[in-house]
Amino acid sequence: MKAVILAAARSERLLPFTETRAKPMIRVAGRTILEYMASSLREAGVKDILIVVNHQREGIQSFFEHGHHLGLNIEYVVQDPIDGIGAGLKRCEKELANEPFLLVYGDVLATGKPFQAVMRQYAELGGSIAALTLPPSSGDFGNVYIDNAMRITRLVEKPSDPHLSNYVFAGIFLLPPAMFQILDHCGNDMEQAYQTLIAENHFHGALWEGGWIDIRRPWQILEANRMIMDRWKNAEIDGSSRLEGNVQIEGAVHIEAEVIVGSGSVLKGPCYIGKGSYIGNNTLIRQYSSLGPESTVGYGTELKNCVLFGHSILGRLSFIGDSVIGERVRLGSGVTTVNHHPDMRVVEGMGDNGPISTGMTKVGAFIGDDVVIGARNVLGPGVRIKAGHQIEDMITVRSVI
Repeated sequence: MKAVILAAARSERLLPFTETRAKPMIRVAGRTILEYMASSLREAGVKDILIVVNHQREGIQSFFEHGHHLGLNIEYVVQDPIDGIGAGLKRCEKELANEPFLLVYGDVLATGKPFQAVMRQYAELGGSIAALTLPPSSGDFGNVYIDNAMRITRLVEKPSDPHLSNYVFAGIFLLPPAMFQILDHCGNDMEQAYQTLIAENHFHGALWEGGWIDIRRPWQILEANRMIMDRWKNAEIDGSSRLEGNVQIEGAVHIEAEVIVGSGSVLKGPCYIGKGSYIGNNTLIRQYSSLGPESTVGYGTELKNCVLFGHSILGRLSFIGDSVIGERVRLGSGVTTVNHHPDMRVVEGMGDNGPISTGMTKVGAFIGDDVVIGARNVLGPGVRIKAGHQIEDMITVRSVI
């Protein structure tokens, strides 16, 4: 069986991070979303993968190549123009050899073994299978109804009634080759194709009760990071890394190869430090912090519930909390992210039509790739900084004669 992963679209909602990478290349808990998907598919016995690409496809292709180093066979299908989910899937028809296949949306992340759950349901019931989940809020998703036989009986896109079903598509499907005929009939409209499967009474659900998130907004990167790390039980420290002097390790701290941690530092798990990183003396790295490869953290800096994609430099005596930082970012000494309002009201982020609620009282900054922020700057709650932007040092005195 082959799998199709849809990874072509550019997500405006996840700016600034999707300016410079495809959405599935966002990194949480040390790995990209696409790595988690590929690993989970391999564990389910699926080694042949088609990845539908367009936006920033070079990053995906150079990272995964043909997947042989991962024990996979990966091929790429370019969706140009980007004209919808159904059209992206339709472009894979010739490569699927008239056999059932897995369809995976490239912006979802699930813990555990969701593909096995879908494949078991298919072995029992045949037809078409959709993984279903119960998110904390289903208002942003199409609501799905099932009967006692797990048959999907109704799909309501963009529901206006808050009392509708809480089940939603989890972005993982097992579909028959007849799906392409349905797409032809529906003009490649994926919603209409799903409605056709429902009308034919051969569309069943497989409930997924494990961890699941559809990463749609920058602050949800932090939620995804926490979801992965909550499964960690033990500390894992590569033997090539060096802890200098009095370093305190608490909980599930994961340290990759060739890391140096300076004396006096405290690392509170779950947290992750990527390969080749340097952690200066007396640094505090608190729970749910993830530092990508070759991160440099200066003396006395505190990190809390933050994701660094890697190859960045954080100056000494800084505080980075509840924030996401892209690649190759440089922060000067004493940079502070203010991660809450004085009255602890919910922080707003930028939505499609203006500010929207993040649902959280603590949200820091979202900093794109290649940003430079000078010393002593203070970043307000929920700010976003576009890739490549530069902010001068906060200098109060230029010269005194």
